[in-house]
Amino acid sequence: MYSEKKNNSISMPSIGSFVEGFILEKKEKSLFIDLSPYGTGIIQGVNYIETKNYIKKLEIGVKVLVKILDWNNEDGLIEMALQNLEKEKAWEKIKEMKKQEATFPLLISEANAGGLMGKVENIKGFLPASQLSTEHYPKVGEGNKNKILEKLNFLIGKKISVKILDFDPSANKLIFSEKLVEKDKIKNIINKYNIGDKVQVKITKIVDFGAFVKLEDSGIDGLVHISEIPNESTDKINNILKEGEIKEAKIIGIDDDKISLSLKNLKEKKQKEA
Repeated sequence: MYSEKKNNSISMPSIGSFVEGFILEKKEKSLFIDLSPYGTGIIQGVNYIETKNYIKKLEIGVKVLVKILDWNNEDGLIEMALQNLEKEKAWEKIKEMKKQEATFPLLISEANAGGLMGKVENIKGFLPASQLSTEHYPKVGEGNKNKILEKLNFLIGKKISVKILDFDPSANKLIFSEKLVEKDKIKNIINKYNIGDKVQVKITKIVDFGAFVKLEDSGIDGLVHISEIPNESTDKINNILKEGEIKEAKIIGIDDDKISLSLKNLKEKKQKEA
């Protein structure tokens, strides 16, 4: 067992500082580091467990960066934590992906009632159900968790295009979003439209303040406000429009990923007489 004491004649780095050393010996649950001229260090316990996969790749004699936790433990060794340089590089890559708003495929490995899990740069992250696209969101009545999980389980093993929503290396937190990718796609489609364009729309839902529609040529959702529906002052919307009905509408507003339309001032097509 190593029992080398630090040399008191040498100015010692402070607790919490980082120093370089060379791997002396690897054991099943501990790693010994030569920190000459300060002495011999050890990585053990939770500090070993947190980096054991990284330690497996290291060879005797390799230089490593460690954090000083205690200069003299009960065995006379320097207690340390190993800096996982691979993990640090992975977080740097994730930071850059977030900055560039990069889209990438995420292989789904696990699921729970709250969402899905997968890895990027070998860092496990979470894709909340609330950040899934319209296509993948589990539409389940009354929020039945078992049924939600059943639907999410079908996505295990599939690749979903996502972006980084949030991350925090210190908390080992990584959150993905598919909604951000969907929003980009919608923006790209919306860019082909101009205010004043006339389009065919399908009434998908009637609400108190108007009607939600889907543009027939692109599948993009839009809104016809009640003020843009003819005769709204004298008739209820349900008496004017029916869900599933196809109408001609005019685009009157484009705001980011939202389209506003009007059914006013359009010539109605006369039905052919029988």
